Amino acid sequence: MSTDDQPTDDPLPEPLAALLRSHPEAAFDYLEFRLIVAGMAARMAAERATEEDRTAMTRAFQAVAAAHGTDDPSDEAEADAEFHLSLYAASHNTVMQHIMRSVFQLLRHDVFYDRRRLYQREGVRELLLRQHKAIFDAIMARDPESARAAAEKHILYARDALQESRVSEQRLEVSLRRIGRDSLAAVSDREAQ
Repeated sequence: MSTDDQPTDDPLPEPLAALLRSHPEAAFDYLEFRLIVAGMAARMAAERATEEDRTAMTRAFQAVAAAHGTDDPSDEAEADAEFHLSLYAASHNTVMQHIMRSVFQLLRHDVFYDRRRLYQREGVRELLLRQHKAIFDAIMARDPESARAAAEKHILYARDALQESRVSEQRLEVSLRRIGRDSLAAVSDREAQ
């Protein structure tokens, strides 16, 4: 609820969102959690998916593939979320499905990390599409171990990409500070002459 007691779609007042906003390094805890849950959900989906679930996952994967062909990585990020939610639904674990739906609401608001930035990195979109296809193919083949392994590999990649992105951002910040310091020193030198 907002301060005027009106409902809001903004997830920021929620305790998890507040924690993640105040401690950005907790994004890695989120990815560790996703590693556990995604692997188990993919395994369960491969074992439990009904024909209706398989149809929903097929539509969701087709949406990922279609969005991949667009120029807007935001479309692909949204289709990505829907694909994963279809997988959680196919696990037939209502607690997991409910929790992950809530978590994906935070993800859509970039509380964990900026997914668009991830998708804008060179080669990432193609690799993520292949990873989604591996998960999808394993579930459709009803191969629980391959589904689990593909889902875990996907999350590990996201974790590594986030770590690499954060290191790059830190290097850029240091470089910009150095450039600013050098520019300030040059101005001081000119004024002293």
